[in-house]
Amino acid sequence: MIEDLRRRAVALVERVHAFFRRKDRVAVAVRWALAILLFVLSLLVLVFLGWLLRGAGLWGDLAFAVLVTTAIFWIARQAAAFFLGEDAGRALPRAFATTVFVLIGIPVAYVTRPWGLVLLLAPVAVWAVCQFVYWLRERRTGAPLPRFPVFWQAEVVGVALLAVVLFVAPSVGSADLPPQAVPVDDTEGGEQDQAVAEAFRPLLFFDSGERRFPLDIQDAIADDRVQICRKAVGDDNCSVLESAELIDVNQDYLELDEAPGTPRGGNETSAIYYHVTRPEGGERVYVDYWWFYSRNPSPVADKVFCGPGFRWPPFTCQEHAGDWEGLTAVLVPCADGDEGCETVGDEGLVPEEIRFGQHEHVVAYDWDETLVPYWGALDIPPAAAIQETWQEVVLPAIAEAGVHAVAFVARNSHASYPSPCFGGCEQETRTLPEAVHNGAVPWAGNAECVECVKRLPLTAEGEPALWNAFPGRWGEQHCILAGAYCDLSGAPKGPSFQRRYQDPAGEVVEICLSGMRLEPC
Repeated sequence: MIEDLRRRAVALVERVHAFFRRKDRVAVAVRWALAILLFVLSLLVLVFLGWLLRGAGLWGDLAFAVLVTTAIFWIARQAAAFFLGEDAGRALPRAFATTVFVLIGIPVAYVTRPWGLVLLLAPVAVWAVCQFVYWLRERRTGAPLPRFPVFWQAEVVGVALLAVVLFVAPSVGSADLPPQAVPVDDTEGGEQDQAVAEAFRPLLFFDSGERRFPLDIQDAIADDRVQICRKAVGDDNCSVLESAELIDVNQDYLELDEAPGTPRGGNETSAIYYHVTRPEGGERVYVDYWWFYSRNPSPVADKVFCGPGFRWPPFTCQEHAGDWEGLTAVLVPCADGDEGCETVGDEGLVPEEIRFGQHEHVVAYDWDETLVPYWGALDIPPAAAIQETWQEVVLPAIAEAGVHAVAFVARNSHASYPSPCFGGCEQETRTLPEAVHNGAVPWAGNAECVECVKRLPLTAEGEPALWNAFPGRWGEQHCILAGAYCDLSGAPKGPSFQRRYQDPAGEVVEICLSGMRLEPC
């Protein structure tokens, strides 16, 4: 009976094969229908697997990405074989090997270079050498020889070993370091610098879709909304920072929560911090302004580029926790009665240029030749939805700004610009997309700034102190595979560790006014 069933099964399979080899319309239609059905069923299976893995963290994201990418490579190989009339043998193992190479091998090798790149490319080099040797032997003997068919399997083994070794040996060297306190803020006086910072503080205009407002760091510490954390193999070790004097420089990062019950996490609780530099032998005064956001959402397609399989900061996912932004006002002495001269305490000062922080670039605009004429000619934008706001709030504030720089903050990415943008925005220094910044939401501190301008903590010698001296990052970032696959981009460090603070007079990109356009000089 078993033999009879076997013969019947073989006969059925042969009949099915014969049917699919037919080229009439019915057979072709059935083949296409089955192909579409299998494709739909595959998508449903992938969606179901994604649902199962949704709570598995980064490892679940990566596993889902490997499944989807393997399926895509396999379908592509099958389609190529079908249209080229080739045999698609070993398509699934090769698709999986290619996926592991692309999603795991390359990112891990990049973050562990140069040795990671050496380990990753070693199988490729071996394969190339073997191919060359086989080719030489074939030329000599005239007989075809094997072509090292196990290359892709060897590549998978190499990548897997590299990833496992890097995962089981994470860097936790700081775990045993003894606590080390930061310097204390013991600067006294500074009334003149405070007065200058308040007199020239910038006016901030946010986009109507902005999700965050700047925070007050001291206020967050007082409200127990700041935690100081050390990375660990399992969950990070975090504790509430009860006082800025208790910051440990050997910890890895600070994590800040937004102010509860406030619009966009801040507003009345916002603050602008400043650092005044007066170089010896020079007349210029550099007033460095900084403000902090609890998060920097990815400005472009965050649901895609920060989704499973795309978490390769900084190439795709631009979102990160914590964001220090700002601008620098460059001031020069002036005499009483000069146009634009502001008398502050015992000195007269006027802006010479404003240096805006725009992502990794610092971009300078001349005050008299670029900013003043540009702001003076700004008109009501054509966007009807915010036309009333501009008419009643924005334009009057710009007209009355005087010596205050006007900063339009890009939606969620928080770069500062002297010009608004209502769509199709690009960064002024590069032809890269930028988030819109329509300026329809003025910061509360523009109209009334009651103790909203605060000095960055310093020692008596003018060195960074308290949280301004913390060397770690301002925001968490969770990673696997030695930092190759992360939930977010790396958070920034504090102001004193950034170039604009350390060298306010350093080289910048110059922007000039051409008609009513701002463009590189």
